[in-house]
Amino acid sequence: MNHESTPVSSRSRLSRLGMLAGILTVTVGLTACGGESAIDAPPLDVEMQMLQQIENNASGVQGTSLQIGDEQAKPNMTVYARDRYGYLAPIGYKWEAKSSDELGKAALELLVEGGAHAAKLPADFKATIPKGTKVTQLSIKPEQQLAIVEFSDEFHQYKVEDERKVLESIVWTLTSLTDVKHVQLWMNGQRLTAMPVGDTPIDGRLSRNFGINLERADGVSDMYSTPVTLYFTALTEKGKAYYVPITRLIAPSNDPLTATLEQMVAGPLNPNQLSRVLTEETKIGKIEHKGDLVTINLEDTMFEQGDKVPSELIKAVVLSLTERPDIGKVQVLVNGVKDIKGTDNKNYSEPVSRVEVVPVWKG
Repeated sequence: MNHESTPVSSRSRLSRLGMLAGILTVTVGLTACGGESAIDAPPLDVEMQMLQQIENNASGVQGTSLQIGDEQAKPNMTVYARDRYGYLAPIGYKWEAKSSDELGKAALELLVEGGAHAAKLPADFKATIPKGTKVTQLSIKPEQQLAIVEFSDEFHQYKVEDERKVLESIVWTLTSLTDVKHVQLWMNGQRLTAMPVGDTPIDGRLSRNFGINLERADGVSDMYSTPVTLYFTALTEKGKAYYVPITRLIAPSNDPLTATLEQMVAGPLNPNQLSRVLTEETKIGKIEHKGDLVTINLEDTMFEQGDKVPSELIKAVVLSLTERPDIGKVQVLVNGVKDIKGTDNKNYSEPVSRVEVVPVWKG
């Protein structure tokens, strides 16, 4: 790709390619069919092949990527379970259900510790809702984009330090359903105005504005901040990668799109557990927002004419930006070039929607 900035040296460029290869060796892919979940073993010798290609001046970084087949293979249910680091991360399933109510109830039952479906969570992930809790009622009202869920009395049997994770898990799981943007909680016939253990306020209807895996940038206070949701990657104990959403509180900004991308460039606050998807030398170019489409230009001397762009990079950018309610699709340009191909051999020259990069593991 052509760019105006001075090219980095061959050694520097290969070093950065090697760094990115190490970060993006594997990607997310978890879908359970018929209610079953599984984790595929990573392809053998992928990293060695990538490093060999770099040494041989290969034109691009190769890696595994999310591959979802036909429409029937796509997940219709996503739950947010707790990983081995304590983060909530999305797990997708293909689940047979006759209605959205039934689908939502099954999703919540997956998150009940020791519940009927808890064994279907993959290794390294844990349920978030207390053992013995029953989903006594779930009603989805599409016209209000509202899910009303009632739990049994056992719902209050969690540790106070886990309260926010419990609430985030429920809200983000239910708002993954097509017809749901808001959640209302009940317990034992009473509407909750606060969580039952630590009294976390529940101000009417909850939405994804509540955040997930909340963190604060250095020097930022809760009262004087702007939230942005970012996607990074993490690894299971066996080395399988998956996406983790992070809601980061940053200094107030009048340009949330640029702020989101800048925070992705800054990378995770805990690099020992999460990995970046953009390099530190990535520059944010022009951003255009028309209707529900955002077009962004990422400038990076790492990429040259004919290079394949890591599909994980594109997907993480799309997932992060489409967390904003006014964005449905993202057009990614690299060094001003629209016609780009990912390391998954897919053409990304057209705008990409969230559903096309759904962050799940394929079983």
